[in-house]
Amino acid sequence: MGRHKEHSRPLAVQAAVLACITAAAPTAAQDRPLTADFPEVYRAGGLSAPDWAQFSGRGPVGFDGSGNLHVLDHRAAQVIVIDPRGAHLRSVGRSGEGPGEFELPFQLVVWRDGRFGVSDIFRNTIQIFAPSGRFDRVLQTGDQGTLREIRPDPQAIALYAQGSSQGGSQTFSALEELIGREPQRDSIDDFGIGRIDLTAEEFVIHPVLQAWRAPRDDAAEEPPEELSLNELLDEARMQEAMFGTVEGRFFEPPLRWDILSDGTIAYSDSSAYAVKLVGPGGQVVDVLRRPIEPEGVNRRLRSAAIEREIDRRESLFEDYGGLPDEVRERIEDREFYPEIQIIRQLGATWEGGLWIRRPGEQPWDNEGPIDVFGPDRQYVGTFAAGTVSMPVAFGPDGLVAYWEVDELDVPTIVVKRLPVEVR
Repeated sequence: MGRHKEHSRPLAVQAAVLACITAAAPTAAQDRPLTADFPEVYRAGGLSAPDWAQFSGRGPVGFDGSGNLHVLDHRAAQVIVIDPRGAHLRSVGRSGEGPGEFELPFQLVVWRDGRFGVSDIFRNTIQIFAPSGRFDRVLQTGDQGTLREIRPDPQAIALYAQGSSQGGSQTFSALEELIGREPQRDSIDDFGIGRIDLTAEEFVIHPVLQAWRAPRDDAAEEPPEELSLNELLDEARMQEAMFGTVEGRFFEPPLRWDILSDGTIAYSDSSAYAVKLVGPGGQVVDVLRRPIEPEGVNRRLRSAAIEREIDRRESLFEDYGGLPDEVRERIEDREFYPEIQIIRQLGATWEGGLWIRRPGEQPWDNEGPIDVFGPDRQYVGTFAAGTVSMPVAFGPDGLVAYWEVDELDVPTIVVKRLPVEVR
């Protein structure tokens, strides 16, 4: 591929290191097979669906304790509530700027008592609704920015939230300062999780944990001090539009997390098979493990990853004269994390179990096998790759929800019921 950076070291040392990395194949664990035969309860959507089920996309969903499924339709700017039999209960919200209205609804949280909340990007708000769908209150999130992920506290009207990277560069920080917005340097970042009490008068994030972030050798570059506002805006837009995930390393492990039914946070922040369980006080109370070792990154995987990323981005730029040379060079010069992260998804069941998705045959394949741990934190078994997907929501009595799309990309929400042993 030609332009990827190599650290300079003696050839003999390079050869020895490469041999060690290549030999570091994943250790095979003895999986206990699980049968993925979940009976369907109902489905809503598709071409012939009634008006209320004409979903414009696959938005976030969540169950309440009665088994009602809430679906956020971004484009329609409303939340559709479906009862446990698949019948339409109500639709809540519309486009607008008033109470109970949305400009750009982004995330949905549903509490077990039936209350639900919707975040709005344009307004920097989270609106709270009663179980009946009546508007209750609105919280101003202020300069915290867009929270990357939010989850409902199963035991209180509160949220757990993962922060954002705040643009991920000194350019964005300088831009915030120039336009008069104070950068939120003390807020939780994209490797931090905090708790928000929604009964409080003000929106305050109380940090709960700061996950481990893989260290980097390279420091972020400071933008030239003489840049004007317009120049900083141009630089910020250029970075966002052209580079996106080009910044950062290939295979660098992100933070993955969910909330168990007792309020324990389950998270993974490294390439290892280790899910840390954190109690309300922020202390690690347990770690779930399996004897599976991460795969090392060798020269073949580096070349394949670079080629795949260039091909993907070339398709995005095909209507604009091809991939810019600067973007191609950044991809080819991008650094690599030395291992492939094992844990790709975490999903907490309603009863307190945990589903853990592993990679497929290729490092970028996120549709691998799913390990199931029970509420007692013991390994139950594994669904083989290709037999079941991670649900988009877990509900009471084994209810789970999935999105499906037909050949025309028309979405349908499908609700199934899990057997007792994997709840």
